[in-house]
Amino acid sequence: EAQVYGASSELLALRYSFASLGMLRFFGQCAPSARRARRFADMVNVTSAPCSNIRCAAASVKEDGKRVQVEFTDGAEFELHGLWLRDACRDENFVSEVAGERYLTRTAFKEKQSHADGKVADAKVVEGSLQVKWANEGSLSEVASIFPSNFLRTYAGVVGRHLKGDRHHTSKEAYRWLEPYSGFKGAPAPDLKLKSLFKSDNFFQRRDYKAVINSDESNLEMAQALVRHGVVIMENVPTPVAQAKDNSVLLNFVDQCLGGMQKDPARKDPNWVIQKKADALSVSYSQEKRLNNHTDQSVPAHGIPALLLVVNYVSGSGYNTLVDGYAVAEALRERDPNAFRLLSTYGNCQERDFVRSRVDSVQEGTQTMLINTKQPIINTDDKGNVIRVQFNEVFRTPTTIPFDDFEDWYRAYYLWNDMIHSPEFEVEVSLGQGQMLILDNWRVLHGRAGGRSSSDRVIMGGTVVREAFMSRAIRLMGAYYPIADYAAHQPE
Repeated sequence: EAQVYGASSELLALRYSFASLGMLRFFGQCAPSARRARRFADMVNVTSAPCSNIRCAAASVKEDGKRVQVEFTDGAEFELHGLWLRDACRDENFVSEVAGERYLTRTAFKEKQSHADGKVADAKVVEGSLQVKWANEGSLSEVASIFPSNFLRTYAGVVGRHLKGDRHHTSKEAYRWLEPYSGFKGAPAPDLKLKSLFKSDNFFQRRDYKAVINSDESNLEMAQALVRHGVVIMENVPTPVAQAKDNSVLLNFVDQCLGGMQKDPARKDPNWVIQKKADALSVSYSQEKRLNNHTDQSVPAHGIPALLLVVNYVSGSGYNTLVDGYAVAEALRERDPNAFRLLSTYGNCQERDFVRSRVDSVQEGTQTMLINTKQPIINTDDKGNVIRVQFNEVFRTPTTIPFDDFEDWYRAYYLWNDMIHSPEFEVEVSLGQGQMLILDNWRVLHGRAGGRSSSDRVIMGGTVVREAFMSRAIRLMGAYYPIADYAAHQPE
């Protein structure tokens, strides 16, 4: 765990080492728009690898130019396809540095102009990087392609024939915490050995708002704590001047620290606002009533539920209930395996009308939207490990469970509902103005204790999709580590 979560300082130092004095001088000479474009181009991408201390030690051409053998200073040695090198080259001859796009006229397709076959005429080490010259490339045969050593070392462990030394660089371990959220086909479920499951509020992490928003290192530490513990409470959050009408504090924090708030297809603002309304028809706005534990976006508007939920207490106070869905799911698996099987196999039918469900909101809708979904309450990977829980009773519709399994499924559903509202798993946490609650929405169910909110309670919040959080996390890590295709057998 120390290796997975404790590498932030080294990686952040690496991140800032990318900005050489030469880059800074270049920025100063460019027009503002060009400087912005170059700044984005020089930020983290697939060529930004974490093993900055690695160099190429030797290189040689094999099999009449079809292969290149490369040795690194950490003792690892690989054989790489020449065609892979040609296809993977990211230097200025093949990829636009500013746009980040490949030049289509130089893509290695036979029917294209390049007629590239990836045959290597020469390979050697130049200042620690691999330099390759191509055969059969016309005018490009005279151009030397450069492969940075750190980039090549990380990819070689994934795509190369391993000859000796360690297959993967040691920095790979520091990226394990993010792998379940890559979105790649076959990505593993979160490793519960890297999680701290909770049944009491002793595990709730608290961080200072200013410290996180003003420091990338603190931002990364907070993000890692959130993924590990499931809950982070931000303290000393500034109060918006216009309160319910001012979302600047919330959006600024989410944009800077979490990757940006998810847009809403049926509302102008990306965030929602919930405040007390007399005789409210929706339980969300009836703050004197109990709101059962649920995950947000159990009926998602964009494919899968958002990864994070952010709730800012703009004014007043209240008691939120929190439940670790992973802890409940694993307890259910142990206590009643058949109930776990049923809830992770059959879909839970739900429907949400995005206008009607917001009938009591102070915000105006922009369009109608009616969505139906049928996902299991417990989502698992192909090995049966829990990826996420997805549940909200208020949107449940008639089930389509087969006749022979319906009674058993409903018994399992009763058990699930009892467990997520039991004293064993449910935790109450007092929150008020100046605090912001951040949840792993794939893991933590939340609700509201009945009759314990102040009359002036106003909360403002929204969701962050997996892709936005991953983008921010990778930038904070300062580098990218490639992941092997899960369909291929890759020995460690």
